[in-house]
Amino acid sequence: MKEKKKPDVANLLGITDDLMFQNVMKDPINCRMFLHEVLPDLDIQGLTVRTQERIAFNKEEKFSVLDVLIKDSQGRRYDIEMQIAPQKDLDKRARYYMYKMMEDGFLHQGERYGELTAVYVIFILPFDPKGKGLKRYSFTYSAREDKSVELNDESEIIYLNSKGKKGDVSQGLEDLYSLMEGKRTTNSKFIKRIKKTMDNYRKTEEWSEHVMNTEQIKEMALAQGLEKGRREATASAISKTVKMLKRMNQSDEQILQELKQDYSDDFSDEELEEFLK
Repeated sequence: MKEKKKPDVANLLGITDDLMFQNVMKDPINCRMFLHEVLPDLDIQGLTVRTQERIAFNKEEKFSVLDVLIKDSQGRRYDIEMQIAPQKDLDKRARYYMYKMMEDGFLHQGERYGELTAVYVIFILPFDPKGKGLKRYSFTYSAREDKSVELNDESEIIYLNSKGKKGDVSQGLEDLYSLMEGKRTTNSKFIKRIKKTMDNYRKTEEWSEHVMNTEQIKEMALAQGLEKGRREATASAISKTVKMLKRMNQSDEQILQELKQDYSDDFSDEELEEFLK
């Protein structure tokens, strides 16, 4: 049997790789162009960019490490996070990051509340955090009784969903989503610069060492591919079993019990119930 070709680590480690993402975003021009795609109504200039920024104001509190922390010439703060794996506490994590940035921008004695600067937390996600299919979820405070009444505190949490199909985003963000998904992009100015930065970084010794140290990703990717194939084969077998048992006039309850006994290690009860529909 012909041995299955292993994935190329260098290709697996694209824009969603932590090190690659940091090196793309530590360039202030890349950051400004990205922020313009996300927040086109803002005049964003004079950026100060810090990557992997640890924020904690005392020894007792939980510290946070922000992927990309940005401050512009008007004092507005932006946190950009590339989050690969879904997390059930994503909303509270975003709130915590926002709180830490607000804390970092406290007022000095004699300053007015109106001088508080805007804070934006932006998560770039290769999964749908809310399951509604939107390309972008933008969260601000509004009155529960009347959603048209907003709290004008100039804070916003934004989830960018590369798996989204609904809603409109800029061409630059569409290209970023395509880049994350390994699809073809346009030649927009924004994405061309991102790709160029990535290509230049791939020529560095740091990147070569990173790829070599990530050899285990090959095995992980191959294992994931094999696991996916095994799961698909099992699903096919379950479908055939369900059809056979229905021909034998077994009830849905009886069939589900049989499936749970044989396949509960591979599929949840909810997933097994789907085979009965």
